[in-house]
Amino acid sequence: MSILQVKDLTIAYQDKPVVKKCSFEVAKGEVAVILGSSGDGKTTVLKAIAGLLNYQSGDILFLNEPVKDPSEKLVPGHELIKLVNQDFDLDTFHTVEENIRLRLLQFNKEYQDQRVQTLLRLTRLTKHKDKTTKQISGGQQQRLAIARALADEPELLLLDEPFNQLDFQTKNKITKHLRSYIKKHKIAVVMVTHNGIEAMEWADKIIYLENGRVKRIDEPRSFFEHPKNKREASFFGEINRLKIGDEQVYFRPSFYSLNKSKTFKLKLKAKFVNKEFLGWYSIYTFSHGSQKFKLFSTEDLSTLKEVFIQPIKFND
Repeated sequence: MSILQVKDLTIAYQDKPVVKKCSFEVAKGEVAVILGSSGDGKTTVLKAIAGLLNYQSGDILFLNEPVKDPSEKLVPGHELIKLVNQDFDLDTFHTVEENIRLRLLQFNKEYQDQRVQTLLRLTRLTKHKDKTTKQISGGQQQRLAIARALADEPELLLLDEPFNQLDFQTKNKITKHLRSYIKKHKIAVVMVTHNGIEAMEWADKIIYLENGRVKRIDEPRSFFEHPKNKREASFFGEINRLKIGDEQVYFRPSFYSLNKSKTFKLKLKAKFVNKEFLGWYSIYTFSHGSQKFKLFSTEDLSTLKEVFIQPIKFND
């Protein structure tokens, strides 16, 4: 059953439409990721769902009730919907612990203590709990904003580029624990990002937005393996392009085989050009006649003479 329904949502700034007849649904405990480029309307949709932005037409239903926009409420927002936006909206003169506790004043002290400690551990901020928000890094502020949003147990969490200030190791640890926590407590999530790899890591489904319109809603694997066009495909990683005969052939550097199979049928002659080591894997550049292509591998491919690929078939 859907906890959130967005129907034909249209939003304009100064009579210029930014979001156009946008429709999708999110179930309880589901993670939906809105994917698109900057300026495609992702954050605008998120703010409207949170009840922080007026919209021109359409409907936003949360638990089968309309979400009121700022023109209908003295204090905009919904108590069961929490938004983590890119400016974090923290109380700058309070400590990390106080920032979380301030969201729990309606509960008794025992519950406050338990909840604060849980969220500090979840976001790995325990050792920073006595610092003010001015004394912690941007990545730590980002994690604190997530802890605050989760404090009073929302049923819908809205995340706007929530991990863009985290280093690789911290992001890896935080996202794993956070997604597990969200799934355990059946919190519905709508997250926006321009990073297709991040979308695939998080999403139960991806809502692909282009120029303010929903172009496609599908599972992450389907987006990766069966993109509709080159623009859509480019969100999910690098693409090789070769001209073979009269045909343009596209394929992913990570999607190939050293042996022919039903999946990988097209053979390419390969002459090693160079190798770029990137830690846990390497990028190998090969030439095919006068053209070059790349392969990603954790194994040594420098002696490779041929490779079998599965070209991407675009629907558009």
